[in-house]
Amino acid sequence: MNSKTQRVCGGGWNWHHGAQAGALMLALLLATAACGAPQTPIKSSPQPVKPAPQADQDVVFEPLVPGVWVHTSFKEMQRWGNVPTNGLIVENGDHSVLVDTAWNDAQTEQIVQWAKRELGKPIQMAVFTHAHEDKMGGVGVLRRQGIKTFAAEDSNTFAAQRGMEPAEHALAFDDAAVSGDVPPLVVFDPGPGHTLDNIVVGIPQAGVLFGGCLIRPGGATSLGNTADGDIEHWDDAVEAAARRFPDAQHVVPSHGPPAGRELLDLTVSLVQARLKKQTEAQPAAK
Repeated sequence: MNSKTQRVCGGGWNWHHGAQAGALMLALLLATAACGAPQTPIKSSPQPVKPAPQADQDVVFEPLVPGVWVHTSFKEMQRWGNVPTNGLIVENGDHSVLVDTAWNDAQTEQIVQWAKRELGKPIQMAVFTHAHEDKMGGVGVLRRQGIKTFAAEDSNTFAAQRGMEPAEHALAFDDAAVSGDVPPLVVFDPGPGHTLDNIVVGIPQAGVLFGGCLIRPGGATSLGNTADGDIEHWDDAVEAAARRFPDAQHVVPSHGPPAGRELLDLTVSLVQARLKKQTEAQPAAK
């Protein structure tokens, strides 16, 4: 297998953080700080009732399905307020696997300590879904503790260029754009969208798709941060992810509560609306 060096198109969630719930939901809909589906409409999945989230200072931990937790960290941003970002902690035998860091080293250290203390399953491996601060801002603390870290080769290049520490290892992708370097996760490169280097993570046995910033949250009315994006191919990437994980009923975006596959449809519709607007804004050819 070769490292991927070029991108091609290939229930109750209790969302709160103390008294900040209203502000956070507004931030979710507006967030551009860091970051559809198949053309056949997809039915949304029912959401199971879950226990209340556990907070550890400014990081919140919520169970998604048995053995899979969502970690959510927050950063105050002048334009957008208190912006949340999601990642996963996936239990795997006697240890855990991390998907994405928090915004910074201090928050990421909280995640490491929480997994060790509350789950009794220390984080041994981590994978990062693209080179933005909300996904790779805490890589350094993981590497200093000897946790094996992985990202796409271009994510590592971009991270270094943007002043962030890259992962220790570059993911190796097969001809189907899949990497099995971080079991039990299935890492998939769907092609460019939110960024040129974005990847998604599936947990087929749990019916989970972590779409990260490629997938917009429920209620979103825009694509968020598109500074490093490829809007022309974004919907292709979402549809590729949907085809690769057809049984995933729990879809986790970066900047909003987990939901069902309707988030894939939402993202595609937002991309297509943006492309239509751009086309209409172009002067007519003479």
